[in-house]
Amino acid sequence: MKDFLETYRGDVSPWEVDSTEHFTVAYYYEKFEAATFRFLRHLKLDPYLAKTTAALTHYKTELHNRDIYYIKSALISAGENPVIGHKLYKADSDILCTTMQQTLSNISVEAQTIEWDGDSKEERHLPGNETSWVHSLKDVVQPNELNWSGNLSLPAYIHRFSTANSFIMAAFGLTPEYLTKSRVGLSTFEFQLQFYKLVNSSDLINIESCIAQLGSSSVRFYHRMVDAETGEEIAGLSQYGVHLDLDSRRPSPIPDELRKRAEHLLPKL
Repeated sequence: MKDFLETYRGDVSPWEVDSTEHFTVAYYYEKFEAATFRFLRHLKLDPYLAKTTAALTHYKTELHNRDIYYIKSALISAGENPVIGHKLYKADSDILCTTMQQTLSNISVEAQTIEWDGDSKEERHLPGNETSWVHSLKDVVQPNELNWSGNLSLPAYIHRFSTANSFIMAAFGLTPEYLTKSRVGLSTFEFQLQFYKLVNSSDLINIESCIAQLGSSSVRFYHRMVDAETGEEIAGLSQYGVHLDLDSRRPSPIPDELRKRAEHLLPKL
């Protein structure tokens, strides 16, 4: 990991664990956002100027309650839209858990770059009007949710997308009751996140969600966040996950009854 800078160290607190019994995805983004701040300061740049325009995240190994971890960061693309690569490792084993590529705007970086050896982006179809959209969130941005750049913080976006996720899952039978009784959950392995418009305190936001792809045990959701008053798209999230057996910690097939309900929500091609 030559040329990577350690930018964060922490542990998983009990309140950072979700119903799937592992580190909640929103808190990964909280730590990555902090790592970016430190990395930009290391480059003698002003983090207050930077805006995130895209983030590609791959989850490889789970973190659980009380696990300790660290993040290493490096510049993987310089210029007007720099890209910072983050790698999160378990501290007691140095096992790679998560990678993230974060694209910034409003800040120019001229520094040495490294060749990124993490996962590359796979192009995913963005659903349109042919899709059955589910209204999955209505909310307002609170002042304490803004980060140092004055925009809605990354974890605040992800917490809302996680809520939206619960609604689209329930739409085909993955209800809280089913998940609890069946001892299953949805474990995410890829996030493709794109930002289109800045969000400020007191803005009203809506999310609508759909099923974009369906596999034997996997499912891809797409969530689009919009300004509730203007209809402008704020952000879009392509989320790939698996139907997870919580006891074996292995993917399990989506039951046929739920699959049939999910198929009715797929895009009409």
